[in-house]
Amino acid sequence: MQHGFEESLTSPNFRFIGGVALGTEGGIPVDVLSRYYDGIIFAYGAAKSRKLGIPGEELQGIYPSGDFVGWYNGLPSHRHHRFNLQGENAVIIGHGNVALDVARILLTPPSVLAKTDITNFALEKLEQSRVKNVYVVGRRGVLQASFTVKELRELTNIPNVMFDTTLPDDLPDPKKLPRIQQRIVQLLKKAPFTPEQLGKTCKIEFLLSPIQFNGSQKHVESVIFQKQRLLDPLNPASKIEATGESIEMNADMVFTSIGYTALPLHGMSRLGPGIDLVRGIIPNVNGHVHTTATKDFGYVTRDAAMTESVPGVYVSGWVKTGPTGVIATTMYSAFETGDTLVTDWNEGKQFLQPTAEVKGWDGFKSEVTSRGSIPVEWSGWKNIESEEFRRGEAVGKEREKIVDVQEMMDFVST
Repeated sequence: MQHGFEESLTSPNFRFIGGVALGTEGGIPVDVLSRYYDGIIFAYGAAKSRKLGIPGEELQGIYPSGDFVGWYNGLPSHRHHRFNLQGENAVIIGHGNVALDVARILLTPPSVLAKTDITNFALEKLEQSRVKNVYVVGRRGVLQASFTVKELRELTNIPNVMFDTTLPDDLPDPKKLPRIQQRIVQLLKKAPFTPEQLGKTCKIEFLLSPIQFNGSQKHVESVIFQKQRLLDPLNPASKIEATGESIEMNADMVFTSIGYTALPLHGMSRLGPGIDLVRGIIPNVNGHVHTTATKDFGYVTRDAAMTESVPGVYVSGWVKTGPTGVIATTMYSAFETGDTLVTDWNEGKQFLQPTAEVKGWDGFKSEVTSRGSIPVEWSGWKNIESEEFRRGEAVGKEREKIVDVQEMMDFVST
C-alpha cells in the first residue's frame, strides 16, 4: 500500500467503513444515504457478465470469465465456484484484458503463481489442471482488439508456452499505425515462436464470431464460429460482416469474456429525479450523474429525451464508463469525477439536502447497527490485513487472502 494513501485514510476528512450491505437485497437502500450526506459517489463497477445468447450456452463447462477471475482472486462471493480444468482445450471468447488474464492464469506454471497473492484453493486446483491449449478468440481484427500492450506482453512472456497467431496479409507497416496498435502488431509479429521446453500453447484468433456451442452428456465439446470480414480494415472502429463460412473448434471448457454490465442498486431510483442504468452504466457528464427526463412531453426514445443532472450524485469507475481500460484509466476517470464534484461545490451548485438531525457517519451509523450490520472501520481492516500478511509469510508469499467473511470478522477487534 502506498504510504500517502494510508495516511489519507487516517485523516479527519476521510473515513473507511466496510462490512455494510448497501443497495443489496436485504441491505440498506442507497437512498437512505441522502438523509445523512450532501453527496454520493457510486463507484461499484460492473459485476454482471454479458451473455452471448446463442444455442448451447446452457451446457456445462461454459463459464463467465468474471466468475473465474473472482474465484482465483479470492472474492468471498466466488469462493465456492467450481471449474472443471481436466480437459486439454480451453477456448476464451473475447479480446479484452480480462480474456488475456484468464489465458495467463491457465498457462502460467503454478510454481510462478505460488509467489503471488493468488488464493491457495485456486492454486491447488490449477496445479491439477490438464489444460494444454488455450485459444483466445475474438470477432474483430488485430487493429480492433481491445486488450492493452501490457497484458499482451505478459501473455507472450509466459515460460514454456508456444505463442502463436495468424495475422492477415494486408496489415500496414506498423510505423503507419497509432502508437498502441503499432506496439500490438509488433508483439504479434514475433509469433510464432517455440520455447526450449514446450509445455503449453496459446493462440490468438481473429475475425471469428461464435454462433453455437455443441456437446453431449450436457457438457460442451466444441464451438462453431462464423468467419467475419472487416468493412474498413485499417479503421480501429471498423464494422464487420459475416462471410458465410464457419469453422468448428474443439473445446473442453469455454470462458466467455464479452463484457460486463452494471446492476442497479436498491433505492437508486429514489435519489433526486431518479437514476436509471442505460447500456449498463449510470448516465453522466464528466462524472456528474444525469437522468432522462420525459415527464414534460410524454414518452420518447432515450436518445431524443432531455436529460437533467441529479444534485449531489456522482459516479466513477466502470459503472461510469463501462468495462474498459486498466487501473490507470480508472484512476484518471476518478480524478475527473473528483474535479467535477469540487467545481460544483465551489460554484455553489445544488447538492443533496440531508434531513437527519445528526449527519454524516455519526448519524448513519445508527441505521447500520439497527439493521444488524457490524461496521468495520480502518483499524479493523488493518487487523485483517495483518493476519493475511502473517499467513502469506508462513507459505512464502506476500499475503494469503481470507475469503470467508465471518473469518475476517474474527480478526476485526484483535
